[in-house]
Amino acid sequence: MSRRSSCWLPVALVLCLLSAVPAQGADGGKTREVSIPGTGLAFRVPRGVAVWPKKSARLDNATLFVTVDDLRTFEGDGVIGREDVLAQRAALAKGEAEVAEGWEEDGLSEVVALPTGGYAVTYPWYSPFEYCAIQFTMNAAFFVNNRRVIIRYNVSPAVITRENPGYFQGAGENDCEADTIWKQPGEEDDHVLERFHEALKAGRLGPVANAWYADFRAMLASLHRKNPRK
Repeated sequence: MSRRSSCWLPVALVLCLLSAVPAQGADGGKTREVSIPGTGLAFRVPRGVAVWPKKSARLDNATLFVTVDDLRTFEGDGVIGREDVLAQRAALAKGEAEVAEGWEEDGLSEVVALPTGGYAVTYPWYSPFEYCAIQFTMNAAFFVNNRRVIIRYNVSPAVITRENPGYFQGAGENDCEADTIWKQPGEEDDHVLERFHEALKAGRLGPVANAWYADFRAMLASLHRKNPRK
């Protein structure tokens, strides 16, 4: 896993998804429309999911964030510069995966076609900055004219680690504050993140993890242009 920095701060408006995708995996398929500022686009979000900074109505604490950067004024965030974002836009215009972040999980990004045209790069965050940390965030980045949109959809680790114990271990003598961490390279598994991600995409994990990923894909697939006001 590459780690370019231990901190990442959005510098723009924060709110908080392809092919054929089944309906949302949670909330019984009930959704609401959420607009993406400055783009003329919107997507459908499960009703129980919090759109930051509101509190989630779901037991798994699912939360959605959307960041919109205006490239005409974007100068960087201390980690990622404007040239990185422009390179990302150029790559996505050709259908190539390019992640412009402080870090990413190596080899797990992919390009998906958007229903509104163009492409998004999707990529997970599973173990931010150090092996002690566990995180479940699916990200998507795409461009609308001069704006870059980043969508982040995360869920609390507690239920997923409990449902899928084969990918995790006790912290033991690793001096971690958390009780549970990813299985470590050189001990029981040296490709645990890759195995977990493949199982996630195939729907072979527990119900919360499967619903989280299904929601993410369904939100992306629901992206649409808003009807102009008459």
